[in-house]
Amino acid sequence: MRTILVPTDFSEPSKNAAHYALNMAIGLKADLHLCNAFTVPAESPVMSGVTWSLYEYPDLKEEINKDLKKFANTLEKKETVLAADAPTLFHPTISYSCEREDLVSFIHTTAIATDAILIVMGMTGGGKLNQLLFGSNSLKMIDKTQHPLLIIPHHHRYQAIRKIAFATDLSTEDKKTAQALSKLAEYFDAELLISHVIDFNEKLDNDAYEHKKDLFIQDIPGKTSYLPIEEKGIDSGLDVLRNKDLDLLVMGHQHKVFFDRLTEGSHSIRQARKLHLPLMVIPQGVPLLF
Repeated sequence: MRTILVPTDFSEPSKNAAHYALNMAIGLKADLHLCNAFTVPAESPVMSGVTWSLYEYPDLKEEINKDLKKFANTLEKKETVLAADAPTLFHPTISYSCEREDLVSFIHTTAIATDAILIVMGMTGGGKLNQLLFGSNSLKMIDKTQHPLLIIPHHHRYQAIRKIAFATDLSTEDKKTAQALSKLAEYFDAELLISHVIDFNEKLDNDAYEHKKDLFIQDIPGKTSYLPIEEKGIDSGLDVLRNKDLDLLVMGHQHKVFFDRLTEGSHSIRQARKLHLPLMVIPQGVPLLF
């Protein structure tokens, strides 16, 4: 059974991401798997509200599994409430695992073991990505993930997905992604906006641009429309998309400039504060299994 994977450290951002992922799992008819990767440094850390030392490792793992079970039960109760209003909804199975391992490695191995179609992670308020997604681990996840990665802002609560924007350079690789995203949109009866920032050369040769655009959008099924953005740079383009009443923004991994800016100093804070909607990162060259 295909699965949505949710790494959690029991923080509020990661819990919020898990609640979002539960709704995605229902819509995509997928199961949900919670995972926690932990370390036990020589100096006692504080994890899940409990201080632990190195020699207490077995107890630590047992305690984390208890926390995972408790959180899984909370999500199951939430799913029961949702099902009461709509009995025909899909009922995902919720499982969990934890291991003393590097976070990125554990996510990768768990994603393979659970046939994950999507990884969902949280983002704190104020523009700072939480410890699951910021710093070296965030860069590794964005750079090394072999599965779609969905980033949920801390204060963003799930709402019906009606409009999905895919930021693209109209490449052949992106067209394959767009076709897969049309299947994702179909699950939620959503509109897929193909969004492209028109560059200077395309403005000079409008006929070539129109031909390229027409080739890209043909054969993409479902409720699909094209949204050209005549702005300078990604910042301005994001501002335009941000005002389009979107429910989800999707970008390919090759748009590295955007992610560099998310992880650079004060500019990252300004940029992340603008991003009040979920962002899905699609790894390049990996088939999407929506």
